[in-house]
Amino acid sequence: MKAYDALADAIAAEGTEVVFGVLGDGNMYFMPRLVDHHGVRFVAARHEAAAAAMADGYFRATGRPGICTVTHGPGLTQTGTPLTAARLARSGVLLIAGDTPVAFRHHGQNIDQYPFVMATAGAFQPARLPATLAEDVQLAFRHVRLGRGPIVFNIGIDLQRSELPDDWSYTASAAVVPPAQLRPPEPAALARVAGLLARAERPVIVAGRGAVRAGARDALVALADRSGALLSTTLLAKGWFRGHPFDLGIAGGFSHDLARDTLAGADLVLAFGANLNLFTVAHGSLFPEATLVQVEIDPGAVGHTTPVDVALLGDARLVAEGLLAALGPTPAAGAPAGLRSPALAAQLDGYDPLAGEELAGPEGGADPRAVARACDELLPRGRVVLVGIGHYSGYQAIHVGVDSPDDLILPWQLGSVGLGLPTALGVAVARPAQTVVVFEGDGGIMMSLQELETAARCGIPLLVIVLDDGAYGAELHMMRMHGLDPALSLFDNPDFAAVARALGLRAWNAETVEELRAALGKALPLQGPSLIRVRLNQAVVHHQIFRALTG
Repeated sequence: MKAYDALADAIAAEGTEVVFGVLGDGNMYFMPRLVDHHGVRFVAARHEAAAAAMADGYFRATGRPGICTVTHGPGLTQTGTPLTAARLARSGVLLIAGDTPVAFRHHGQNIDQYPFVMATAGAFQPARLPATLAEDVQLAFRHVRLGRGPIVFNIGIDLQRSELPDDWSYTASAAVVPPAQLRPPEPAALARVAGLLARAERPVIVAGRGAVRAGARDALVALADRSGALLSTTLLAKGWFRGHPFDLGIAGGFSHDLARDTLAGADLVLAFGANLNLFTVAHGSLFPEATLVQVEIDPGAVGHTTPVDVALLGDARLVAEGLLAALGPTPAAGAPAGLRSPALAAQLDGYDPLAGEELAGPEGGADPRAVARACDELLPRGRVVLVGIGHYSGYQAIHVGVDSPDDLILPWQLGSVGLGLPTALGVAVARPAQTVVVFEGDGGIMMSLQELETAARCGIPLLVIVLDDGAYGAELHMMRMHGLDPALSLFDNPDFAAVARALGLRAWNAETVEELRAALGKALPLQGPSLIRVRLNQAVVHHQIFRALTG
């Protein structure tokens, strides 16, 4: 058996269903066996960066390892941005990279791949010898399955061509990775937080994606009702408390005005499974008077960005249930109602954060707020919403709802323009039964335009909505704010719908919200990859996104 066949067998034994990649001489030996012998789907990207971003999207959509492969040298260096973004997001991406033969020192694509990988993915697993191949592959998959983020498995062409004994075998990493286990809170720490909550007069509970994954909603609602706390979420858990009369919605830079004003009065904030980054705490301005308690299962996440007053390690649901038990079944006579009041409930009932705002248009292009509202209304329920990053991002992320927080995917960790489309392709491959829609700007789509052809060639069902303001929008408005000539931020874009049709997609242009509504009526239900380009009004400034960035 050749080592490249053994590598294919090992990848398949891990339960791999799809591999994203770009072929080269560093990976062209094992891929045919994966596809022909094991039935693994190969999604051939047009650019290596896109392949890595697709694997990231696949992981975000499934929680299973996202596998991608590239060749050596430039094939690997092209993946630097998405690998770095995956490291910041701790995404389970396993990139299998070929390497030049050890003896061929003057190979035209030879570089020292280790330092590049450590500066981007942050983890490197070499295939050392034919005799250690099984162990090396297993170590790479083990790294991903333990939640340690991305890793690059590096295997030279000379090793791939080596001979292995006929009785070579591979044991999948599941055999050496312990199953996920709930972490109960330490009793003394739980008692301390229960005491803080019992004495608090204006408590607030903020739930993040970690609380969602722990299935803590019912326990947190019960705890809030028992303690008089208001409920709120991070952006990534938005809508999770929908329907509760004291749900303030998103906490952070994207809070609506009523939520922001109310949260400022909190004297105790319990953050469950929430990454208290600068967006969530509005750069420290959101909770000016509160004691901040972070409930987190990962010790490394506690106080990572925002200092906290108290840390409580444990599973979010178990902690919430423990606090509820510690408080007892009913509040003491005369206990404060916290920030809850009939007046606040009345304000929150049907609260419209855009009420009173004057929308632009139809002259000059569509207002992004109206675009978000139309998409929220017309996109089918059960959709998956992915938003790239740019001046347009905030309104789409806030106002286009999802049924479950797991259906909102935001590849924003590195702040990199251009990752929206390829990440969405990985999501759409992972979730073909749902309508996957990605909002991307004109700047971002120009950085990944070639992957529209990938969508068409591979028949990936995805709706791409290009929000085209003819500029790098954030830079346009920042230059104006600083009294600079914004000419360098402006572009005469191509007809994105015509380009998309030439690449094999169904596509439409929309100059107004009314035309967007008509285009959505034609595009839905999806019949393969489709694109709608919407012209945005350049005059609309997203003050909320600048507030989120600066506090």
